[in-house]
Amino acid sequence: MGARTSVLHRWDDGRGPVARRRPLAALGIAAALVLGTVPLTAQADEVDLTPGPTVYADPNSPTGYTGRFVYYNPDASSVRFVADIQLRNWADTSDPTVYQPEEYFPGLMRGGGGYDVEMTDAGDGYWVTDVPLAAGANQYWFYVDNNTNLWVADPANSPIFAPDGLTGEARRAFNKVFVPYDAEKQDFEPLAARQIELPREDSQKGSWSYVPFEVSGTTRTMGVYLPPGYDPDRAEPYKTIYMQHGGGQDQSDWMNMGNVPVIMDNLIQDGDTEPAVVVTTNTNYLGAPAEGYPNLRDVVLPFVEANYNVSGDVIDRAFAGLSAGSIVTQNLINYDPTLFGYYGPWSGGARLNTTTPNLAAPYILFGGGQWDFGLPNAGAVAAFDDVAFVENEVVAGAHDFNAWNQLFTIFARDYVWQPESFLEDEFSQLIDGVAASSLNRGNKNALTVKLEKGWRDLQEGDTASALRYVERFDDQLTRFASNGQLPQAEADAMNVVADQVVFNLGYWQR
Repeated sequence: MGARTSVLHRWDDGRGPVARRRPLAALGIAAALVLGTVPLTAQADEVDLTPGPTVYADPNSPTGYTGRFVYYNPDASSVRFVADIQLRNWADTSDPTVYQPEEYFPGLMRGGGGYDVEMTDAGDGYWVTDVPLAAGANQYWFYVDNNTNLWVADPANSPIFAPDGLTGEARRAFNKVFVPYDAEKQDFEPLAARQIELPREDSQKGSWSYVPFEVSGTTRTMGVYLPPGYDPDRAEPYKTIYMQHGGGQDQSDWMNMGNVPVIMDNLIQDGDTEPAVVVTTNTNYLGAPAEGYPNLRDVVLPFVEANYNVSGDVIDRAFAGLSAGSIVTQNLINYDPTLFGYYGPWSGGARLNTTTPNLAAPYILFGGGQWDFGLPNAGAVAAFDDVAFVENEVVAGAHDFNAWNQLFTIFARDYVWQPESFLEDEFSQLIDGVAASSLNRGNKNALTVKLEKGWRDLQEGDTASALRYVERFDDQLTRFASNGQLPQAEADAMNVVADQVVFNLGYWQR
């Protein structure tokens, strides 16, 4: 286990006022320049005041693209545009500088926190600002009349909120805008990878909606994503991924700013994850943490498994959450780690109870952003290696969806339904242990062959065969020690690791 570091889109849904064009002089271009935005002349002599975001190719932008944001509110006396688009140096994480969007150079990634600028009053209730943007899903919101307690959604590009979700000042409203990758100007592979977050015209699309269900005598909703071509009669039931929100969020956020439907559509098209049903839930109806969130166990899971063609096998379920949702995830693990086969506690520290029974059964991916105050401590995660199968991913980002979108992608692509991703270190440790042992060449070869065959079968999805090879390795190692061919201390060190693998693989064969 170790820490791993890992086009033009236009919105106009017809709900806002009609598009208008205003001469540049009316926009106070001098003020815009002082505030550090890209000059509005980057596009044309007149500016399109269609409400919402517009991303356009811009040779004067350091990223090759500029985002123009127009907000219509005739009652506002001031409007601030806020976005988690300030930059940090992912190519050199020792660099402490927080860079502004117009300072972009290859190697920078979002993760520097909130960019906050006064929008220009274009008259007649229109507010506008321009800013360079880099690849992927960028999040933004507005503060009206300097009320920083109310995160205002963009009415021309609003998230689709759950009908029973948070409202008013209780909600953090994240709007997203998609930005292409400019290979010449952005020129950084980690940014190129963010293209997985962009909708593709040629991809088959899944569907998602808020589905009502009854819990504690009240009708609530859960978000449900169904993969492209979802077949209620498919012979093999679909696997499920449950995603939990953070503070100031609800079941809406993973489906909107979290970009789960787009990422899943693209990963499925690329063959990088298998089609799965994704469910988003609201913490406030799951029940008491001290009781292991009984409504999740007794209401949500049975509802999903009764109404959708999904597997009821624990190993076919995953649960992940961000920030406060990471605490939910770790509470679940500490109460009963065998409710799900895979877990993803992200940006919520490392809080596992190492005495929890069966902690070595599930597969657990910790993660967070490099500049994230909730980033799990790498040493604390590594300490869990003795009792659990854990990995740790560190991505470019802060305590924001710049990190969480990447972590969802990595989780769905590289970890869920792939036990080998969590057992690789143990197999390597055993192979290295055999090589360093005092056994003769023939005995070393006999042990190594068993490990290599077990690893091959594990990679091919045959966990039963992999288990048999590790059990044979474990038995032969014990015989070598009892026969005096191997010092007991050397055998014991390898037996401990092999026994963990045997327990883990054997648990899912029951």
